[in-house]
Amino acid sequence: MDTIYSEMMSFIDTKEDWMRERRRDFHKFAEAGWHEVRTCSIIADHLIRLGVDKVLMGKECFKADARMGLPDQEELDRVYQRALEQGAVMPYAEKFKDGFTAVIGVIETGRPGPVIGFRQDIDALGVFEDKKPGHKPWEGGYASVNDGEMHACGHDGHATVGMTVAETLMKFKDRLCGTVKIVFQPAEEGVRGARGIAESGILDDVDYMIGIHMYDRNTEEDYSEGVHANEEARKLGKPQIGLCYARNMANAKLDVYFYGKAAHAAHQQKGNNAFLAALTASQAIYAIPRTSLGDSRINIGQIEAGSGRNVVCDRVKMVMELRGFTQPALEYNEAYTRRIIEHAAAMHGCTFEIKNMGATAAVMLDTPEFVDELAAMAREKLGLIVAGPAPGSNSEDYSFMAQRVEEHGGKTCFFHCLTDFPDVFHSTGFDIDETDLLSGAKFFCGAALHLMGL
Repeated sequence: MDTIYSEMMSFIDTKEDWMRERRRDFHKFAEAGWHEVRTCSIIADHLIRLGVDKVLMGKECFKADARMGLPDQEELDRVYQRALEQGAVMPYAEKFKDGFTAVIGVIETGRPGPVIGFRQDIDALGVFEDKKPGHKPWEGGYASVNDGEMHACGHDGHATVGMTVAETLMKFKDRLCGTVKIVFQPAEEGVRGARGIAESGILDDVDYMIGIHMYDRNTEEDYSEGVHANEEARKLGKPQIGLCYARNMANAKLDVYFYGKAAHAAHQQKGNNAFLAALTASQAIYAIPRTSLGDSRINIGQIEAGSGRNVVCDRVKMVMELRGFTQPALEYNEAYTRRIIEHAAAMHGCTFEIKNMGATAAVMLDTPEFVDELAAMAREKLGLIVAGPAPGSNSEDYSFMAQRVEEHGGKTCFFHCLTDFPDVFHSTGFDIDETDLLSGAKFFCGAALHLMGL
């Protein structure tokens, strides 16, 4: 291993205990999308203490009106006060009020070289974490104290990796060239946060963009067809990094509201039943004819309705999403869905409202030749055991960043930091092994050295 690679990897190894404690703190004080005030304030404080050249915070990171699925102001005010009570770092915390929860650290070496972007998402999910024996965070005292918010997808690990990468690159800054932008992105869950950052123009000079996600190393099917499949990788030991040629599924997340008129259940003709409108719509939406424009998915995940058993239902909220392997497939299903909602409401004398809560684009998350190049680097220069590249599909709002970079000729890679999951993604018993976070930090830093020509 080349000297600077060896020195950098050895330094990252010394951060293992710090990474464990940092990740567990984020896990304990989990903050869902657009709530991440405490998380962002800690990240910003860390970057400033490191001497990072520019630390963009809050409104500096966004095109404000491109953000999606924001909570109401009352909720934003409540979580801001909670963050202060739970140890948010002032004066930085106030930069992240009102749903402007992002941090971007820009390391400028002052020497000619590429502009490299690294993305880590930092939000938790709306999940109630297990509080019972056998769940490691509960037994270890770092289960979420914010009921209904839990890091059940590993983003606490992503944030920790990004902070470690910043520290490592700053330690070796005098030997580096070019510029590195480390993006700590909110609200990935619900695919709401990346578009506002991408449309801000911050990534318009980025030559190479790399994103991370934790993943279960034991998920055979996702790498079984790769040219460096799990079976081959396991001859060397447990795979540490997973790489795909991933196409992102286009996604539209919609909140649908039907408004009717309440009446006594004995005199139903005097009311307009919003629940019937929702039922009519949901049945018809699931019966939308398939399209040759591409494979697609439809899911209505939640319906909230009514106020009592003897009252004609006057209000319904229906939460749904549409996915397409191509943009035309998604657009076909979304247009069809909107027509159905309109006419289902009219059938029952109701009105309706549709709110766009999140979206992704149908693009390649990875530039195949770039993925191959990084796979070889990780094996040969870092000594990491790589599973893949393999075919794959995701629905990730990193797609907006990938698309923005690809539009001006840049290259992109979305990699998996592999670990062992005790339970599946988004479950109440989800957890990760913090030791495996080292691999993610090493891959990012090794990629930076490689792209800088070192």
